[in-house]
Amino acid sequence: MMKARGMSTFRRVFVHEVLMCAMLVQILLRLILGTREYGWIAAYVFILAIYGILIHSGRNTLSPLLNRLRLAWNIVAMNLAFASIRYIVPALGLEVMDAQLARLDVLLLGGDLSVWAQRYYTPALTEIMSLGYMLFIVFLFFSFFYYGVGRELSKLLLFCSGLFTLYAFGISGYTIVPAQGPWAYYAADFTVAMEGYLFTDLNRTMVAVGSSGYDVFPSLHVGVGLYMLLFFGRFDRRVWRIYMIPFILLVISTIYLRYHYFIDLVFGAALSLACFYCCLWFGERQEPEAEVSSPR
Repeated sequence: MMKARGMSTFRRVFVHEVLMCAMLVQILLRLILGTREYGWIAAYVFILAIYGILIHSGRNTLSPLLNRLRLAWNIVAMNLAFASIRYIVPALGLEVMDAQLARLDVLLLGGDLSVWAQRYYTPALTEIMSLGYMLFIVFLFFSFFYYGVGRELSKLLLFCSGLFTLYAFGISGYTIVPAQGPWAYYAADFTVAMEGYLFTDLNRTMVAVGSSGYDVFPSLHVGVGLYMLLFFGRFDRRVWRIYMIPFILLVISTIYLRYHYFIDLVFGAALSLACFYCCLWFGERQEPEAEVSSPR
């Protein structure tokens, strides 16, 4: 837990909080002005109200518990915004932009990687790719628990500073460039069925239930996955060594399983790098008592 003097860091309103609130507010305003989705409007108002209360209370009291909740509330806000995209995009009548993203891939690569990859499909490989894709969620929630419960508050703050900056830009991207992915746009070009076993079926179910439907550009699987890789490599080398192979599988699986265009991965990775270096810059500005830069 942070020392008493180190808690003065929490008198600030952090950049990731400003950006997360900006992301939530822009979606809320579009809902108010363009739809009759009153349930989602109420949910966004509630999420923003609690966020504001936690930020205000955390800054005034400097309570470690309140500020831990303040950071954890980003998880709730992120998940609400992500889940709502499935309903907001059709309600706002937004154009689905798969054609534009596919055109960029053609310019860069001459075609689509997912269509090209189907020549290598086997049930065993599909099973491995499905497991790799699912492990993203495992490591993401492991990270929230590991830094949120098992480590000092300063490390959780540093982790959140870049991660939720990344989510703020990424989810905003889904509302600006909504797209479904190669599985939908190139459906007629996939001539080989994607068959696997247990993990393939579990992954299909997870995507059907958990996907927002238009969560393509930028790729947050690659963006957040890379951010965790960089963060683990800088601060938790033991976790980094465990995570390296699942991360490689994750990146390949986004293409193999037909979920993303190549351009999604490029922008996701670029955004991740920018957010990670913002995280390091933020860490260097903290008080000595909140120092978290020593790798383990």
